[in-house]
Amino acid sequence: MSKQSRRPNRAARHHKPPTKSTRRSRPSRNVYWVLGLAAVAAIIGASFLTTGKSSNSSSGPLKVGSAAPAVSGRDVVSGREITANDLTGKNVLYYLSEGVLCQACLVQIQALQQHLSNLDGRHLTLISITNDGASTLAQAAAAYKITTPLIADPSRRITRSFGVLGGIPYGVGMHTDTADHTFVLIDKTGKIRFLRDYPRMWIDVNALLEQLPKVN
Repeated sequence: MSKQSRRPNRAARHHKPPTKSTRRSRPSRNVYWVLGLAAVAAIIGASFLTTGKSSNSSSGPLKVGSAAPAVSGRDVVSGREITANDLTGKNVLYYLSEGVLCQACLVQIQALQQHLSNLDGRHLTLISITNDGASTLAQAAAAYKITTPLIADPSRRITRSFGVLGGIPYGVGMHTDTADHTFVLIDKTGKIRFLRDYPRMWIDVNALLEQLPKVN
């Protein structure tokens, strides 16, 4: 046998089929699609957790005619605890705002105080609610000479119960994690008779009284 016949074929040597131990299987395209969708879902879920928008934006504000949530909290002006029982049988006008971050919101409370006789004549009990801490809100109340009931809601519990966190519709206010400039009227039967947000951060009290339904 000649030397040329004993020489191995180079093409055959470099194209040997891989053995079972060295052969690698490529994942199918379906696997890549599944992984991609999972990554997108994870990103969307994380964005909801960081913004905190999912719960409020899905539920929205309570509707006029629906039963009102029970409201309770400590009045930072008098130091007295206001309970749901204290408000039973009363027509209550709630004013919810972000508080000390918004000077116009505190001036609005001052304007409401100046119309207390008109509110009393309409059989309305005024209660303002902000998302400040109690000590911060108490200092602001003293500075602005606020004497009407003022409840601190730093946990957003009351604001969320009305579905008005971030304004109506959700996110119209300056801050999505606080109340905006919202009025809610609850009649003595516990029904919501009026619920409206004023994103311009001001409403003339006389104009507000004209918009409010009359209650006995």
